[in-house]
Amino acid sequence: MFNFIFTADKASKKPLYEQLYSYVADEIKNKNIKENERMPSKKALAKYLGISVNTVETAYSILVQEGYLRAVARSGFYVCKVDIPVGDRNFEYEEEQESVTAYKADFKTNKVDINSFPYSTWIKLSKEVMYSTPEYLNSGNVKGDYELRESIAKYLHEFRGVKCSPMQIVVGAGIEYLTMLLTELFDRDKVFAVENPGYKKISAILRNNNRKINYIDVDENGLCTDCLKQTDSDIVYVTPSHQFPTGAVMHVWRRMELLSWAEEGEDRYIIEDDYNSEFNFSIKPVPAMQGLANSDRVVYLSTFSRVLAPSIRIAYMVLPKKLLEKFDKHFGTYSSTVPRFEQHTLNKFISGGYYSRHLSRVKNIYKKRRDKIIQSLGNADISGERVGLHIVVKTDKAKEIIEYALKCDVKLYDMDDYYMTENKKSNSIIIGYAGAEDDDIELLKNIFDKFI
Repeated sequence: MFNFIFTADKASKKPLYEQLYSYVADEIKNKNIKENERMPSKKALAKYLGISVNTVETAYSILVQEGYLRAVARSGFYVCKVDIPVGDRNFEYEEEQESVTAYKADFKTNKVDINSFPYSTWIKLSKEVMYSTPEYLNSGNVKGDYELRESIAKYLHEFRGVKCSPMQIVVGAGIEYLTMLLTELFDRDKVFAVENPGYKKISAILRNNNRKINYIDVDENGLCTDCLKQTDSDIVYVTPSHQFPTGAVMHVWRRMELLSWAEEGEDRYIIEDDYNSEFNFSIKPVPAMQGLANSDRVVYLSTFSRVLAPSIRIAYMVLPKKLLEKFDKHFGTYSSTVPRFEQHTLNKFISGGYYSRHLSRVKNIYKKRRDKIIQSLGNADISGERVGLHIVVKTDKAKEIIEYALKCDVKLYDMDDYYMTENKKSNSIIIGYAGAEDDDIELLKNIFDKFI
């Protein structure tokens, strides 16, 4: 027994008793010290290793507590049976790399102008909230703190015509998270319908939840209601204010058709994703469908990420009464996924009038940027420019332009990649412009000059 070799590492910050414990535990796990073998006494081992009896006693005590040794009265310490499962411990993990954009210009649709973020105001309000209300370190309401929901309800009524009380609003960390919760509120046999082309993350969430999905074609007026009626769909997910990615705006008459479809079936619902509705540059925006409905069949979804910044993960949904009752039953014991300090900073930002002023300022910035983009594209066939923060360019040379742009370290996006079913040939390029600088626009102009 005294043949095992233990050498203390004097440079280690780990205490000597812990080093001895680790050594003996490893020897037992590796079967170098056999089951039922009697360990040397505390005094004998201390003398052999030249360390104190207290050090050995502490190490033995931990080994007994963890089940490596058993203490037998008036007999000593014996090794317990310790079977370590054989597994692949040699699996090599690839080092996780943070994604870094390698392009000179990337015309993503989810970018914002980071230079226009109201840093000083946001920091000031954050400090006010943090120093004045330390109780926000405690957990809050799963739906979000009432003060923020009250501000959201007031804003939605004034700017989007949404009819709701703060009690109907649920605040969460992003549209995707809220959609996951929302999906759980519908019976498992309910069939979902999504736009085609459309926002692929929503389809992924539904697939991950093992839901049946019907893909409904989109035309110049948004989701085709006639196509929807030919399916067995119960719930439809739409982006009527600015269809993603085509940019189509759903006319009022089609919104009414969609609302009628919901009324005609039992437990049918419309999920209205109203992203980008704040950015309407040419006409008075069409009110949200939720406000047009006289019934309780529309779930309203939106986010602050588009106006403020993508990393500020604060979104919200307005639930009809029946789904609200289900939410309280299913998720009443959950915790909010948005920190309360951030909630109350945003609340002060909205209620203090900062949000509306910031929105007005960035709308002017984005309008000028959109105009520069359109001007740089010359005679290109452009659509989707009235609302939102991206445009669509239709051209038979779409794939050639996208391929050439990549060679120039410029990333453009193919409409075909957003179709859910069989390969489509849209001949369309999607260009997000919110984060585009003047140099980016010049690069874009040079690319299109070669083709159009």
